[in-house]
Amino acid sequence: MTPIRHLHRAAIAGVLMLAGLASSGGADALAAEPPDEFSERVLAALNGYRASRGVPALAPSPALSSLAAEHSAAMAARARPSHDGFAQRFERSGADLCVENVARGFKVPEQVIVGWRGVPTHHANMLEPKVRVAGVARSGAYVTFFACG
Repeated sequence: MTPIRHLHRAAIAGVLMLAGLASSGGADALAAEPPDEFSERVLAALNGYRASRGVPALAPSPALSSLAAEHSAAMAARARPSHDGFAQRFERSGADLCVENVARGFKVPEQVIVGWRGVPTHHANMLEPKVRVAGVARSGAYVTFFACG
């Protein structure tokens, strides 16, 4: 799948899908999960990577985590990664700039970051210096990173 870039009020979005790594069966159809250790570890790994590149850490945002959770649940319900509804999430955030990455099928939180590092648009989203707050949420095999500035 080709990464997508949304340029809506300077927003950037990326998508990552790794074939064959998704959970099977009912796990993809789970409802949005509250912030959990997996999501917290994704954000911690992302902030560690940002720090290693001289970019300030992102503060966790309950509001953005809620938007990310809604999107992860929607992807799980459709059993496919997407950026459907990005413009609406962006508008609901009230921010001037938002970035979004999604992933499917990672078993280890830190590997999500490794996967995103390998795709230029995802990498740029992770290191966007103008975003300051972020939400990360997982539903089944689907993860959403949504950050705004």
